[in-house]
Amino acid sequence: MAHYLGNTPAVCRASYVNPRVVELFEQGVTVSASLDALGEDAGFGEPATQGAVEEAVLRMLTA
Repeated sequence: MAHYLGNTPAVCRASYVNPRVVELFEQGVTVSASLDALGEDAGFGEPATQGAVEEAVLRMLTA
């Protein structure tokens, strides 16, 4: 696939969007509710979103 897109395999992996995420978005299902809580438990100097968004997407996909 990378060859057809003119990208390296790493770029394709980093840019890949699971088709289920697109389907859910079209149905109005998003992770927006989880975004309000970003940074609540983060310490000073710690990225507020590290892992939280990915976890929200995984929960959405497995619900």
